[in-house]
Amino acid sequence: MDEPRLARVRARADAALADLTGRYERTLARIEELRREDGAHRVEFVEATFGQAAGERAGRPERPLLLSQVVRAVRANGLSPAGRVGVYLSRWREYLLDGPRSNNIEGGVFPVIFGTVMLTLLLSVVTVPLGVVAALYLREYARQGFVTSLIRIAVNNLAGVPSIVYGVFGLGFFCYGVGSFVDAGASEAARLPRVPWWWIVASACVLVATAVSCAGLARRKPGQDPTRRQRIMGVVAAAAWLAAAGLGLAALATTPYFHGLFRAKLPSPTFGTPGLLWAALTLALLTLPVVIVSTEEALSAVPRSMREGSFGCGASQWQTIRRIVLPAAAPGIMTGTILAMARGAGEVAPLMLVGAVKLASELPLDADPPFLHPQRSFMHLGFHIYDLGFQSPDSEAAQPLVWTTTLLLVGVVLALNLAAITIRARLRARLSGGTF
Repeated sequence: MDEPRLARVRARADAALADLTGRYERTLARIEELRREDGAHRVEFVEATFGQAAGERAGRPERPLLLSQVVRAVRANGLSPAGRVGVYLSRWREYLLDGPRSNNIEGGVFPVIFGTVMLTLLLSVVTVPLGVVAALYLREYARQGFVTSLIRIAVNNLAGVPSIVYGVFGLGFFCYGVGSFVDAGASEAARLPRVPWWWIVASACVLVATAVSCAGLARRKPGQDPTRRQRIMGVVAAAAWLAAAGLGLAALATTPYFHGLFRAKLPSPTFGTPGLLWAALTLALLTLPVVIVSTEEALSAVPRSMREGSFGCGASQWQTIRRIVLPAAAPGIMTGTILAMARGAGEVAPLMLVGAVKLASELPLDADPPFLHPQRSFMHLGFHIYDLGFQSPDSEAAQPLVWTTTLLLVGVVLALNLAAITIRARLRARLSGGTF
């Protein structure tokens, strides 16, 4: 970096530091002012029926409410019906559009809703294409045999794995493995010298060439059963592809040419810590079996006569899948997709390890380039309910927020399920009417 550019960077840093210092001093002055007012004035709100005074906390009624703790004052008995409705709606507006305060026992849940929506969208972007492509391959392209049955059994077993196991895997593999590699590249102990590393790359290239050649020799003619030689070539090709993939991963993990994208920020990690991206990928792995199973069931429900009619008209296999099979299976695919989104939106255990936090100072999406910051931690509805119910310093005061946030999460999941039912009904109506 040349001297003029370095000087500009330092000037911007000094200006930002001066601005933060000024804001810090103003905040301290405001806190001292509030403390003086609290010491000079005492506010007691007494309930007329039972004579109970409003305490500093619901669990500590013996300490009077401080003046600085009063957020609003409403004369409820002096309001008209329209005024009472206005107060009720204003509280809902505050709850849905403001951020939390006072250890999350007051304020709103806008960052919580925003984080939940961002997480659901990201995991859908990852899960839906992978799940649909995997189901298409298993149902339409893969030869039905032992290997295909084994893959289906593995997918069904993955659907029954406890969600906390996915969280531990995401923390170890994504956060500490992939994230640390993105930040700093391969570690000094794992990084190879250049000559041995190029030998690994060359071996991987040889294996790829071998796999391609053997796959060509294993290809059988249409209408004929594969010979023993073709079966052997197919096994050799599969083994060569697996070995090439392993060497490719080894070359990536030991490369001496990549030193990380955020090495200058170390030892403070950027991607090597729990965040939105790793949480979305972890939940994508959790919900992927749901999408694969539902998509495969939807594809198997398409009548074989529709495929045969398309083939009889001269369409290729891909044209048949794109024009006939996928539109007919769209109701089931969309249903499985939305149900997977609903499950991902309600999961909590994995998120406690891979990104959800009690209070996020910044949103994952803002006006600062690059606008989307997937490395940031986020707030989530399910984790927020857990925090309010079990980690709140004033559990009695947090009870209304616990029930309201629970109702909100149930409403989100219910809305996603209703959307799945509605979309499935409309797609079936379009299919029966022949409007695809």
